[in-house]
Amino acid sequence: RVRAGEWKGWRLKQWLGTDVHHATLGIFGMGRIGQAIARRAAGFEMKVIYCNRKRVSSDIENRCNAAYATKEDLLRQADFVVLQAPYSPETHHMIGARELKLMKPTAVLVNSTRGGVVDDAALIAALQAGTIGAAGLDVFENEPALDPGFMALDNVVLMPHVGSSTEATRRAMAMTAATNLVAALTGGRPPNLLNPDAVAQPR
Repeated sequence: RVRAGEWKGWRLKQWLGTDVHHATLGIFGMGRIGQAIARRAAGFEMKVIYCNRKRVSSDIENRCNAAYATKEDLLRQADFVVLQAPYSPETHHMIGARELKLMKPTAVLVNSTRGGVVDDAALIAALQAGTIGAAGLDVFENEPALDPGFMALDNVVLMPHVGSSTEATRRAMAMTAATNLVAALTGGRPPNLLNPDAVAQPR
């Protein structure tokens, strides 16, 4: 808006954001990334609750200062809902119209995991109706052909799937792929197997 010449001076209630300090952060998916997000929330003195397919150990909960919650309780309590669940048939449209209606009208939904975890059409309807306050999205269903309904909204931040976009991270991703490839081709065990049971089966 500054570049477009729309900023005409300071006003008390111009483009107000939402404080994260002391807010409740709800995390879906308490794996490595979810835990890292929870630890960072401590700097803002946020209350952290999480929902996971399986409750994590008390040691992890203590390190992350996070409390387990059911899906419904997390949605009702959280000021910010962050999705870090992997995409699968079980998580397809994990957040849809029903779930969005459970959220606070001031809540912010952040999806930086995978498109398809959220029902984009239901999210657009919720943002239009004020069912939730806002959304921040780095991923979409059918990306890069995202639903054009998002473009008409001013309460959603749209990013082009760049959550991992640093030079160091992309280099690490390439090295991880190369390490796994070399291990597989030389008869070793790839360190990042997604299906270790298949490797253990006789051929």
